[in-house]
Amino acid sequence: MVSDGKVVSNPLERSSCNNCGHGFHAKNFSEEQIKEIYGADYSIGLRDPVAEAARSAEYSRQIEAFLTHQLGNEANFAKIIEFGCGSGTLLSQLTDRLGAQIATGVEPSSRVAANARSNVGDRISIHQGFAEQFEEAAPDYNLCLSVNVIEHTRNPRGFLQACRRVIHKTGNIVVICPDGEIVGSELLFYDHISNFTPASLAMMAAGANLRIVANSPLTGGLQGFRVYLLRFGDADLDNQARGFEVLSQERVEYVNTWSKVQDTTSGALKGRKYGVFGTGEYSDLLHAYSPSVIENAEFFVRDQPVEADFYGKPVVSVKDFLSLPRLPLIAAVHERSWPLVRDRFRSEDVQIFHSLEIARQDLIP
Repeated sequence: MVSDGKVVSNPLERSSCNNCGHGFHAKNFSEEQIKEIYGADYSIGLRDPVAEAARSAEYSRQIEAFLTHQLGNEANFAKIIEFGCGSGTLLSQLTDRLGAQIATGVEPSSRVAANARSNVGDRISIHQGFAEQFEEAAPDYNLCLSVNVIEHTRNPRGFLQACRRVIHKTGNIVVICPDGEIVGSELLFYDHISNFTPASLAMMAAGANLRIVANSPLTGGLQGFRVYLLRFGDADLDNQARGFEVLSQERVEYVNTWSKVQDTTSGALKGRKYGVFGTGEYSDLLHAYSPSVIENAEFFVRDQPVEADFYGKPVVSVKDFLSLPRLPLIAAVHERSWPLVRDRFRSEDVQIFHSLEIARQDLIP
């Protein structure tokens, strides 16, 4: 599955380096494949503007806190650029938070770029294209930002070189991506071409004449992601490489468990009627890798529905669901959110299960 929910017919074949922990596709992507994925119909961030705004607000808050902690309150962010700016919501919020005078967003999808232009203010310009193709007359940005972009790139070193090209020699680069040392659903996104550990990203950065000066896990609703601060300079990689055999095995086990989800979930429900809680990316993953789990559901449930139907099924609010005769639910939520969702619904005497937990045989309904 591609990150905007689109299903592609290509197999998911991944490899994992035992030396630095880097995850990657067994077969290289061509430039044509990349352009096809991020073409005019790519739509990530456009489904739910309210959720996108909330997500961007939390990213901007944590990015500002990270930069303040690392650089102090006097850092200059007069001119900033974001590669893979998406809807432009995060760039708008950071432009205000960091006091930028000029901001530039670069977005490969023409559809998403057009949407971004309608969202941003006068200080921000949006360019359609890939980071590697972006050219600026003078490399004088104070900050180059990318949020959940580098893992999508065919050539991460080339992407970091593009970041390096646009900043002033005293400037900073902030890269956020999924934390590759945490095994989870990012392995299932076909267009997540790389899974980065701090060690593997440091090696990529060194190849672009950059060094990581700080990194930190994000917290709260952004748990599972890591932020990096990079600058010009040579890196000390002496202590980066170490054994990642256990991580490689955990990745294998996670993907193999997902291959069992459809059969184990169908068997556990034994033909009963049920609903699905959630209409986000986890529902998309179930639709892609365990389609019968979605096809056999009666309806979807979410706190504040923004759509009347989803995958051809009605969407009802939690309030309305609780007023109806109780049916069991499949929780289409990330594993880290599952305990809270489980306890919430079970306190209302609702049977709720997580497909991955069923597949792991930790739960027998």
